[in-house]
Parts: sequence; C-alpha cells; structure tokens
Amino acid sequence: MNKRLYILFSILLSVSISTIAQEIRTFEIEAKIDALVPERVNDSTPGLVVGIVKDGKLIFTKGYGLGNMAYKIPNDTKMLYNLGSVSKQFLGYAFAMLHVQGKLNLDDTVNTYLDNWPTFDHTVTLRHLLTHTSGYREAYTMSELAGRAVDVDRLTRDECLEVIRKQPKLEFIPGARHTYNSTTYVVLSEILEKVTDTPADEWIEENIFKPLKMNHTQIESYVGELVTNAAESYSFNPEEGYTNEKSNRAIFGAADVYSSIEDLKKWFSVFRSDVLGGKEARNLFLAPFILRDGTNSEYALGIRTETHNGLQVYHHTGGHESFISQLRYYPDYDLGIVVLTNFGRNGWLSASKIAELFLSTHMTNSSQKDINQISVNKNKLEQLEGIYVAKTLNGTLNLSMVDESLSLNGRNRLIPTSDNTFGIRGWNGAIEIEHTSDSTLLHLKDGQKTTYFKVKKWNENIDSLKIYEGNYWSDELEMVYHLHLDKGELTIQNRWLGIVKLQPISKDFFQSNKDYYVKFNRDKEGKIEGFNINSERTVDVFFKRIE
Repeated sequence: MNKRLYILFSILLSVSISTIAQEIRTFEIEAKIDALVPERVNDSTPGLVVGIVKDGKLIFTKGYGLGNMAYKIPNDTKMLYNLGSVSKQFLGYAFAMLHVQGKLNLDDTVNTYLDNWPTFDHTVTLRHLLTHTSGYREAYTMSELAGRAVDVDRLTRDECLEVIRKQPKLEFIPGARHTYNSTTYVVLSEILEKVTDTPADEWIEENIFKPLKMNHTQIESYVGELVTNAAESYSFNPEEGYTNEKSNRAIFGAADVYSSIEDLKKWFSVFRSDVLGGKEARNLFLAPFILRDGTNSEYALGIRTETHNGLQVYHHTGGHESFISQLRYYPDYDLGIVVLTNFGRNGWLSASKIAELFLSTHMTNSSQKDINQISVNKNKLEQLEGIYVAKTLNGTLNLSMVDESLSLNGRNRLIPTSDNTFGIRGWNGAIEIEHTSDSTLLHLKDGQKTTYFKVKKWNENIDSLKIYEGNYWSDELEMVYHLHLDKGELTIQNRWLGIVKLQPISKDFFQSNKDYYVKFNRDKEGKIEGFNINSERTVDVFFKRIE
C-alpha cells in the first residue's frame, strides 16, 4: 500500500471509529432516557418529545406516544406544542431589547405607558411586572373565586386588566416579594403594543422568531386560531377515558406560544451568545431581580436563574390544557434540554433528571449533602409540635413527632443542626425556630425567607361555628358568598361555586377544600365583620358581612 492510500485509509478508519463511538454514546443516552419515560406512555397513548442540545447542536431527539390520537400521528420533533408559561421568556427578551434600544425603560412606572391605569400607594415598574414582584392581583385566581373554570370559561385580555383596575390596594410593596403572576405579562403585552404601535404577538414574530429562523413557531392570538402541525393534548380518567383538552383563552404574553423541539434548539442560541439584540440585552434578560431585603429572587425577565446541584441553570416550566413544557440550559456546559408532553402529569419526564445523566460528575449531589446533626432533647422537640400559619395567611406547616423525630407535614424528618435550626436530607434549605415574647416563629429559608407563626389548637363545636354563618359581599368580584353549617361543617355556598367546605385550623382561620384560606375579621366589639381569602398567588380578597 502506497503512502497516499495508507493516509486515506487511516483517515477513513478514524472517521469510522469516531462515528461508531458516537452511535454507541447516542444509544446509551437513548436507553437511559427511555428508562425515565412514565409507564403510562406507550405507542397507543399520548406522550412526550425530548430534545437535547449540546454546543448548539441537536444531539438527541425522540418522540414517545401519539401527538394526535384520532389520526394515530406520533409525537415528533417537528410537531408544535403549547409552551404555556415558557412563553414568558420571549416577551421578557423583547423588553430587554426595547430597553437597550431606548424605546422604553424597565424602571419606568406602568402608568407611563397605560392611560387610565390605577395608581397605588407604591410605584409599580415594568421591571416589577417582568419579575413577578409587582403586588398586582392574579386574574386566574380571581376567576376561580368567581366560580369560573379557567380554560373552560372565556377569559379575555380586557378581563385580566380589569382585575387590576378593580384591585383596592397592592398585595405587597413592589419588590418586597416574588409571587408568580401571569396577569402581569398580559399587562406587558399591552405596553409593548403601545410602545411599538404593533400587536405584541406580531412584534415577537418579526423581531425574535424570524431573526432566529424559528420559522415554524406560532402564537395563538385568539381562541380557535389555526395552528398548523400542532399536537393535541389529552387527559385520562377511568370513567370517560381520554379527553381532548381545549382552552377558552388565548392571551399572549402569559402563554400561547406553540413551538417544536427543532425551533427551540435555535432559541438556546440567545443563552449562549449575543446573537439577538447584543450583549447588553442578553445580560439584562438574564439578570435576576434582587428583592428589597437583598434576597436574590432567582427570577430574571421571564426566566428562572437558579442552581441545580451546584450548577447554574436557566430554566422555566409551563402548563396549558394538558400540555406541560420544560426548558433548561446549563451555561457552563452549553447544554440545553427540552421536554414537551401532551399528556399532562401522566407524561411527565423530569428535564433535570436528563441533565443529571450528562452532568452528574460535575454536580454536588444535594441528596448526599452532609448535615451536621446534633442531639436535641425529645421534650424540647415535642414543644415545637403544632400548626404554623404563614404571615401572609396563605399557607400552613405542621410539625409533629414521628418515630421519636420531629417531622414536617408528617413526611420529612427534620434533622437538628443546632438547638433551633433543622435541615432535611436532599434539601439545601433550612428551618429556623424563633421564640418571641408572645409567639413561636418558624422561618423557612429556601432562597427566600418565609415566616410562619404557631397557632393554638381550636376545639370548635357547632355553637362556635354558628357565629360565622351569614352572607358576605365582595366589591371586587361583585358577588355574594353564603356561609352555612352543613352537617356540622362550615361551608361557602354560591350558585357558581357550588359548596366549598371550610376546615378549622385555629379560631377565625379556616382552610378550604379548594386550597385557599379564609381569615375572619372582627370589629372592636368582637363581632364578625367580614373575611379575607388568601391563596398561593392572591391575598386579601375581602368579603364584607351584609344583612
């Protein structure tokens, strides 16, 4: 064999070996991801699609189950899926670009851009809207309190804005808390239209999707708009079987972008380079908001900025109809992961678990984190047992003794690290107990600090519950709640809500079977004058007692 042929043969052999090695690695990845796919997903059910992007290249894609059950069309990387709240980052990036271009300023007030917009005791800025730190009401929760089923009953952009217009006061000082709020992104889409004189969805398509060549990504701008090559989403229950889920809202900003694995691969380029709007816009987009107390909210302009087992990650999840989307990007390793399902929680495959397949050797495994446990007298632990209520009156924690150890909500064993602090294996946060002159406080520290206060157990009876019966009116919701005793239980009754049961937690404080809390208010004479409803995203919705 002459020298030239030998060199050519060596090159071909090297390429062949490299190709085979790559195929082996791809095969290994596929087998590991296949093992993570939920058992309920198979070739005859709805399912999901996975995409992995490394160094800007799509190195793995695979669809599982059906994207359309009626026509037996499989899920695939070209099919479009509703991204839900993952859509927020596109609007967030748009505001970063417009800020850099000088067409708006993120620290301007909302009233600068919207006419006849309510003013409150504290200033709300565009940055507050983008980072969920505004103190505005959340329209989805208010709709549910009005007896409307989100996605079933029509919810328009104007109705979302009206929720804020009717809001009597801010829920908290802007910048003091991070409380997720989709409604603020509806407000932002209005502002973008005012600033650019172009509908927000059209501006995003022209200035973000088109430059990135995300040519198949579409925005549903009105209910029923045709989205070509879109998957259908499905739920399942034993009585009805599969149901093709539909939505009766299309409010761009908060959600309603449809995209594919192949197009989202192109979106990852904004995380890894200055390809869109320049370095300043990219940095602004990824800069997390710092709360008034100096705490990092770990949320930037429509994207979360956190750590996963010690590694920085930009990520977001979304849900709409029975679509659930996950998008994660690890900048230090230029690794992007997308998981899109059209089967709700039945099709959930954790994108973070996929990341661990690639990055486990670089991660600090939090589940194995050492906790310096100390010994605490059992009697001291027993004194901490009880129910703790969030200061915002929208959540509770229960400490109880389980197998000689203090437990959180009966599930997580608390490990003492000092006389008044505790950890939980697999969790990087901490719980601190503080005793004051008049109460016991529990501080839950997990990025942000949430404070709970211990309440006394209330031994209620029929007579003590009767004082809450009556009719209560909400100016915001323009409706009456009727409170009655029903078989010894206090209930809220309304023609649109049906019957909502209230479980006593402590005197004047109840938890509903709809996952919100009711706090009754008394006048100076001790008579019930009304109550406030508090939920995860919305607090202080007031109902006044009426004759």
